[in-house]
Amino acid sequence: MMESWKNNGIALLASALLIVSGESKAKTIVTHRLLETVGHSTLQCEFASEVFANPSLQSLHYPVSLNTLSVGYDYRYATQPASLESGDAHHYGFANVDAYLRKGKVVLWGNARYANGKVRNVMFNETSDYEELYPYLMADSVGGHSSQERYHFMGGFSYALGKWNVAAEGEYTALLEYRTRDPRPKNLTGDFRMKVAASHLLGQRYWLGWAVSARKYKQTNVLKLYNEVSVPTIYHLTGMGNDYYRFRGDNTSTYYNGYGLGTMMSMAPEGRNGWFAQMEYDYQRTNKIISSLNELPMARLHRFRQSATLGHQWNIDGKHAIGLKLTEKWQLRKGTENIFGSAQDNIYPEIASASLYRQSLLDFSLQGMYQRRCCDGYYGVQVEEGYGKTKEKYLEPLRLMKSSLWKTGLTLDGAKQLGGCMWKGTVKGVYVKSSGNQLDVGEADKQALLFTPIQHKFDYLSYDRWSTSAMAEATFRYGKRVMPFVKMDWQYESYQSGQHQHLLVVSTGIRF
Repeated sequence: MMESWKNNGIALLASALLIVSGESKAKTIVTHRLLETVGHSTLQCEFASEVFANPSLQSLHYPVSLNTLSVGYDYRYATQPASLESGDAHHYGFANVDAYLRKGKVVLWGNARYANGKVRNVMFNETSDYEELYPYLMADSVGGHSSQERYHFMGGFSYALGKWNVAAEGEYTALLEYRTRDPRPKNLTGDFRMKVAASHLLGQRYWLGWAVSARKYKQTNVLKLYNEVSVPTIYHLTGMGNDYYRFRGDNTSTYYNGYGLGTMMSMAPEGRNGWFAQMEYDYQRTNKIISSLNELPMARLHRFRQSATLGHQWNIDGKHAIGLKLTEKWQLRKGTENIFGSAQDNIYPEIASASLYRQSLLDFSLQGMYQRRCCDGYYGVQVEEGYGKTKEKYLEPLRLMKSSLWKTGLTLDGAKQLGGCMWKGTVKGVYVKSSGNQLDVGEADKQALLFTPIQHKFDYLSYDRWSTSAMAEATFRYGKRVMPFVKMDWQYESYQSGQHQHLLVVSTGIRF
C-alpha cells in the first residue's frame, strides 16, 4: 500500500511539474512574441537608423520578422500655421501595411499606404509638394481648402552571398489634390525612386556598404477659374516675395519635370555593438514649365543635399545598451530663371538666364541613448543637443533672411508586459532657442502682398519655441502569432508669441 501511494505521489508530482513547465514555456513564448512586437521601435533599434537607408544593410536592421496592418486617423489644427503655404489644419483617414520578412539568405521589406482627407486654409500656394518645389510655386491670394488622395508603395530585398549582400529598393508615391471652389487646382504628382546597393563583411566585425540612387519626379499643376465676376491674379513665384511679373494673369497650366541622382557609403557592425557611419549625397534638378505658353521653361531648381553620421553603440551583458552619435545635414537650393525675348506666334525665345535665388540649411546634432532590457519589457532615455542655421537670399531686388537656433531634446521610452498585454509609452520634449535673426528688405517691399508669407515665416523663426509629444500603445495577445494593437500619438507645439498647434494620430490594427 505504501509503495502504491509513493508511486502515485511521484506521478502526481511529475504531472504537476510538466504542467507548470508547459505553462512557463507558453508564457515565455508569449512574452517573447509580445516583446518582438515593440522591438522594431525601441530607442536602441532606431538609434543607428541612418545606415539602414542603404538597402544592403537592411539585414542588420531587425533580428526577427514582423508585419503590421493598420488603419487610422490623422488630425492637425493650428491657431496660426508655421507656414501659410501648408495650411492651418488637416484631417486624413489612412490604411497602412508594413512588412519585414527574414527567409534564410533573403530579407524582404515593404510598405503600402493610402490616405484620403483635406488640408484647410492653404494660402499663397496652389502647387502640391510645397517643400520639394519651393520657391517656384503657382499662387494666388485667395487659397482655400484642398482635398488630397495619396498612394505610396515601397519594396526591397537583400540577398546574402557569403560575405556579400546585394540589394535593391523601389518606391513610388502618387498624389491627387484638388478644390471644388475657385480658384480650383487639380494637381497630379508622380515620384519614383530606386536604389541598388551592395555590402561586404570586413573581417568578422563590420559591414561596409555602397549604394546609388535615382529619382524621377513629375507634377501636373493646373488651375481653373469659373467665376467670371471675381477673378484673382495668378502669380508664378520666384522666391522671397517675388514673382515672374511678365507671366502674371491667366497662365494657369504648368507642370514640373525633375530627376535626381545620389550615392551613399555606410558602415555597420555585425550585431549592434560597435561603430556605425553613414555619408550620403544627392542632387536633384526640377524644371518649371508653363504649358499654356507653348511649353515655356520658366525656371530651374537645383537642390544639393549632403548628410553624415558617426556613432558608436555599446551592448553590455545583453541587457544594457548605450549609444552616442553625431549627425550633420546640409542642403542648398539654387534657383535659375530664364529670360525671354518678344513673343512671336505665342512662342517666347529664350535669350538668357539668371541665378537669382539661393537658400542654404545646415544642422548639427549630438545624441546620447541609454536603454535597459528587462525580462518583460524595457525602458530607455535619449538626449539631444543641436545647432542649425538657415539663410535665404534673392539678388534682384536684394532680399536677405537669416536665422539660427539651438535645440535641446529629451525622450523617455519604455514598455512592460502586464498579463497578456504589452504596454508601450514614449514622452518627448524639445526646446528651440532662436538667435541671429535678420531680415533685410525695403520698407516698401514689406507692404507688398506677396511678401506676406515671407514675413510670416521670419516671425516664426524669430521666436523661441517648444514642443511636447506623447505616444501610448497597447498590444494584446491573440493566438500564438497574431497581436492586435491600438495606438495614439499626440503632439503640442507652442511658438510665435502664444500661437500653437495640436497633432493627433490614432490607429488600430494587427501585427503578426
